[in-house]
Amino acid sequence: MEGVIVGFGTIAMGHAVGYSQVDDLDIVAVVDPSPTRQADATYRFGLRSYASFAEMLDHESPAFIDVCTPPSTHSEYLRLGMAHGLHVLCEKPFLSPSIDGYDALLAEIRASRQVIYPCHNYKFAPILGLMEKVIGAPEFGAVLSARFRTLRSGHAVGVADWNPNWRRDPSYSGGGILRDHGPHSIYLATHLTDRIPMAVSCLIGNLRKDRFTDTEDTAMLTIRCDDDVQIMLDLTWSAGFRNSYYSVIGSNGSVVVENDDVCYAIGGDVRRMVLPSNFDDPAHTEWFREMFVDFLGTVTHPNRLEALLQEALMTSLVIDNAYKSAFDGGRWVDIDIPGTSSLGCGMLR
Repeated sequence: MEGVIVGFGTIAMGHAVGYSQVDDLDIVAVVDPSPTRQADATYRFGLRSYASFAEMLDHESPAFIDVCTPPSTHSEYLRLGMAHGLHVLCEKPFLSPSIDGYDALLAEIRASRQVIYPCHNYKFAPILGLMEKVIGAPEFGAVLSARFRTLRSGHAVGVADWNPNWRRDPSYSGGGILRDHGPHSIYLATHLTDRIPMAVSCLIGNLRKDRFTDTEDTAMLTIRCDDDVQIMLDLTWSAGFRNSYYSVIGSNGSVVVENDDVCYAIGGDVRRMVLPSNFDDPAHTEWFREMFVDFLGTVTHPNRLEALLQEALMTSLVIDNAYKSAFDGGRWVDIDIPGTSSLGCGMLR
């Protein structure tokens, strides 16, 4: 299948590398209004480039598009893709709140014949795949709790020739670190624990005290899930160093990942190893091949799409309600995820 990447910044370049490793997918062009981005696509990757979606359609006949633009445009490109009969992959956040919520867009997605696929790429990081295998072992026991910590020394800076600080501008980002790093932490935590969020308490703030005062740089969430499982997430752009930490505790085991270090124990047997995580690669170039293979599998078996849509909806609803909690001093806010009572926990995986 031939595809087109829409928005050719840092993460899109990581996508381009991933596509080059998948035999059945071929990126032929990019859409980006920046002449510099277009030149990068042409001279670094050998791709045709266009300034607009309409111009691209005048010259190309792709089977899918891959949306790597800021969140404020995601819904627009999801709808454009569906209107032209294209499969769509979309970076996080896959769903962003609008005046009428999520119902209208989700109804359009479910009514379409296309696969509209959320790019939840952290699920495909090899080091986190190892965590999943450990947690899934019968000997690990029942999951009891999880804690994730993401420390960064600042927000990811976008391309210099457009708006490098768009992540701190709510008109483009829809929020701060909670809307940016939050989705990865939430969908990954629920994926690894196989639990459904029931309520959330959250505190947010600006610890760096810089000029970006319209959005938060720090968020602390506690999520109550079914079966009394508790997930704690700490996110900040105000740290003095980078650190990525993930731990899940079970009734007969535990697994901890910190940067490239892995430590897990089952039944008292402790094992340690070092595995390159690529957490510090902003393009995550080593993660995308398996995600695109999963996309292909979803095109072949579209019945898998509903679980992915539920995961994307759950992720956005947790964030929406986390903001409600934070604006009310961290009070607990219940989360109502439509359809989960009948789908069961496994449908969110």
